[in-house]
Amino acid sequence: MNVIVRLLSTLGLAAAAFAAPAQVHAPEASPATEPAPALRVMFIGNSLTYTNNLPRMVAAVAASQPGGPVIQTATYAIPGAELDDLWDDGHAAEALRGGEWDVVVLQELGGLLSCVRRSERDPVCRRSAAAHRGFVELARDRGARVLLLETWQRPRGIDWGGPAELRQRKEISADTYQRFARWIARDGATIRIVPAAGALFDFAAGRPIAQVLSDGAHPSIASSTIMAAQLYAAITGRQAEPQDLMLDFPMLPAAADVHADAPMETQPQLAGDGSRFLVKAALLAPMYAIANGAQTLP
Repeated sequence: MNVIVRLLSTLGLAAAAFAAPAQVHAPEASPATEPAPALRVMFIGNSLTYTNNLPRMVAAVAASQPGGPVIQTATYAIPGAELDDLWDDGHAAEALRGGEWDVVVLQELGGLLSCVRRSERDPVCRRSAAAHRGFVELARDRGARVLLLETWQRPRGIDWGGPAELRQRKEISADTYQRFARWIARDGATIRIVPAAGALFDFAAGRPIAQVLSDGAHPSIASSTIMAAQLYAAITGRQAEPQDLMLDFPMLPAAADVHADAPMETQPQLAGDGSRFLVKAALLAPMYAIANGAQTLP
């Protein structure tokens, strides 16, 4: 209940925008309808990915869309990690080598790739590029597409600035990720950018930063919902339409007890208490509009 109340208060909507479990009735499956094949998506990142259980939220968005494919996720995350830490850890790479995957989502530490604008010889940038190339090569070998989830630098003051500064931040971030994607692409690998930071800069206009970043660094529930809708569109090629959304998983905090040696989805300490809430489409519409206004970049 507290999670939903926080989400409602973020956008100033009334409590009527959600339904408790007793009011939820799953539709009956039609025996004549052939289910769409599931898309298998691996997420590799840190707390910007697992905060609010972003992968499960992407799967929930997919489940809410009529006629859309099922999305199955496996998430390898290390709190506070850079992507080269996940490469060195080896568990995500092993799972990528041994499984069948449709999409791999790579998420670097927030703001780290700003080093691209200084020099590609920057040691931090070179380590990140090497790790990205390693994952890209493994994904290509498995026939999987690669998405780069654009991240952000935390505000140095009370917010990211006014409209002009937000536009500038969005342009700089997009240019940085496009440069980086060109740098790490190999042998015709398909790499696309999911401009999450750009969408959050749009969302931040006229709002207190706490509504965008819950602790000044990690996404609020509303921001994670925007990111989930963006990722759904990038994974499936279809924009998410506002539909009632079932939340049957815990909204993980940034300090969640996430282990790197197994998919986050299989770790019992992250399973939650089984609570279920149905978020009504009216609540989701403004967030999906922001998500759908940000295109996946080549």
